[in-house]
Formats: sequence, structure tokens, C-alpha cells
Amino acid sequence: MMRPLSLVPRFSRSVPDSSATPDERGYEGIGNGFVMGGVNPRIKNDWRSMKKNKKEIVKRQAKIKEKARKKRQIRLVKPPPRFMERPPISQMEAPKGFIAISSSQALMEYAKPLMEINAESLDELNRRMELASSLWNLAISRQKNERQEYSRWMERAKASAKKVLNLAGAERDRYIAEMIERQVHLFPEEVQPAPPSMFMYMRKDVSYLIPPFDYGRIRFRVDMTIPPDEEDFRLIGKIEALDDHIRRGSDYDAYEELALSIEDESKTCFKKWLTAKGFEDDPEQYAHCPEIYLTFLYRYVHDDPVLLKSVPGQYLIEFFEDFLLRKVICKPSEYLYWPPSLKLFYRFSHEKGYLSSNETAVLFGSLDAMESHFLDILRKRYQ
Repeated sequence: MMRPLSLVPRFSRSVPDSSATPDERGYEGIGNGFVMGGVNPRIKNDWRSMKKNKKEIVKRQAKIKEKARKKRQIRLVKPPPRFMERPPISQMEAPKGFIAISSSQALMEYAKPLMEINAESLDELNRRMELASSLWNLAISRQKNERQEYSRWMERAKASAKKVLNLAGAERDRYIAEMIERQVHLFPEEVQPAPPSMFMYMRKDVSYLIPPFDYGRIRFRVDMTIPPDEEDFRLIGKIEALDDHIRRGSDYDAYEELALSIEDESKTCFKKWLTAKGFEDDPEQYAHCPEIYLTFLYRYVHDDPVLLKSVPGQYLIEFFEDFLLRKVICKPSEYLYWPPSLKLFYRFSHEKGYLSSNETAVLFGSLDAMESHFLDILRKRYQ
């Protein structure tokens, strides 16, 4: 099952203690928004002071007016192009036999043996991640020959293995040794990029066959348009309100809650539409894909206004070449669901009145052009 990352822990090699609070915006900068302008200085409202320092007061007032003028104008001035400090993750050169992945993905890949067992509760899932983090740091301290750190993390790993897996004695020690070897094998220290780095190189143990997506699976039993219902109208109204915020250059805090609600409601409405249309494939495999796309469009800092109905080509490229591959952990072949899922979501948006026929055709054309390029990226990374 495909799992978008909602929290992205920030670490270079070792994982922070579980007591440390991760940045809940996560996404390595996504959702932090960006607030332009500043705070106007307060003018001391003291009549005697103002009378004695009239020239200074006039000067300060002029500065305040100029600052306010600039704040009004800043939204009208296009910011200079930003330069990526690194290439897209799909273009990062890794040593032969390795693949570049984000630090958060590295931890999740390492923790797979723990996470593949069904958890009975969220608390249990969190305890497993704590164990994985302890084992990860234990392996790192061994690779770096940090004896004191190794002893500290060994004690934590033993206690956590007992608590989470009910392991003790020789069985526990054998399990810990296997997990240390797993980390050393997948992420040997000698090939890792120089710190500080938000990326790691992981050994490619498996080669995947990645055929093109089979569009024969996209079939509907109902051809007629499904008119929007109350939930659809509410969703489309929210998207249009969010678009207005983006066009006006509103501060992120002004629309964060709106953007989050759209991400949640879009999955529900989209899945309901697929079901009503008699979609013959499994709707669940498609319904969640637009959520992270909406996150990228509306809660990630761009140099230009980016709307669901108007995505400049360079941002569509950035989404597929970098963002999606960094933020979603899934089987390589499951990435193929995103282009057809987004086309279906745009078809849904057209039927519900958000997109015109011309806008829909343009977006379909962009996704068609991107799809073959994305397939090449996946084959290069995983075959």
C-alpha cells in the first residue's frame, strides 16, 4: 500500500531521541509557508517626548509609511528565480549499485522488517519506530566506532526490543545483531555523502521490472456526467477560495487550514465519484494520489502562482522528478499510479465545474508528456 509521508524527521546520519519533537510541518520545508513583510515599530505615545523630538518623530513616521508602501508593493513584484541548492533527487548521482533517497525514506526502508508486521494501534506503531530509531543509531555508532554512544544505544535497543517484541537473552541479541548488519549493508558509511546532507545512498538489492501503466484498467460502467452534490460544491468552492488566496499573495497562515481541509475532502469526494462512475479498478489505489499533489501545489513555496487549474511546466517536472520520489514510500511500480490518478482527478474536477474543457485538455496534455519521462526516471532508479 502506498504511504505518503506526513512527517519528515530531519537528520543527517543519526536519528534524534524520541523525546525530541519533529517539525510537524514535515515535508522538508513544505507547509512552512512564507510570510512577507515585517512588524511595524511601535511609536511611543508620550506627548512630552514627541514635543521635544519632533524632527525624530517625523523621520520615524516617514520610515513607517515607506515600509508600509513597500509591503503593499512586494506582492506586485515577481521574486527573482530561486536556485536549487541540489539537483532533483532523480538526477542525484549515487555510487554504482546505490540509489539516492531522503533521510526519512532511509529510516523507513531500514525499518521495513518491523513495519511489515500488522500493528494493533498507533501507539504500537510509534513504539516500533522508536525501536527502529534506537537500532539505527546503534548501527551508526558502530560504523563510526563511537564506543560511548554504542553502549548508550545498546541499552536503549535492548529495553525497546523487550518492550516491543518481547525478546530477551540470546534471541534478543541475535535480533539486534541482524538489524545492525542490515543498516551497515544498506547504508555503508564509507559511501555516504559528506554531512550535512538530507540524503543518503542506499544499496539496491533488488532490480524491478517497470512496464508502462496499463490504461486498459481505466474503465467506467457509467459514461454520463455525475452532477455535483453538496459535498462537491463545498470542495470546489474551497478550491476556488484557495486559488484567490494564491492570486492575492496571501500569507500562508491565512489559508493553511483551508488547504488542509481541501486535501482531506478531495480524497473523499474523488473516491465517491470513482465509485459512482462504476470505476472497474480498485478506487483506493487512485483516490489518495491527488492529496500529495495538492500539498505540493498549495503548501510548498513556489516562485510563481501555482493553482490546481494552472500548473506551469517547471513545477509539474519538479513534482515528478523530485517531490513525489522524496515524499512517498511505496513499491517502485506503484509510482506509476500518479499520472493516471491525476488525469482522473482533473476529469472529476471538470465534471464538478472547477475546470473548463480547454483547461482540462491542456492539463491532460502536460501529464501525457510528463508520463513517459517519469517512466524513464523510474526505470533508471529501480531497474
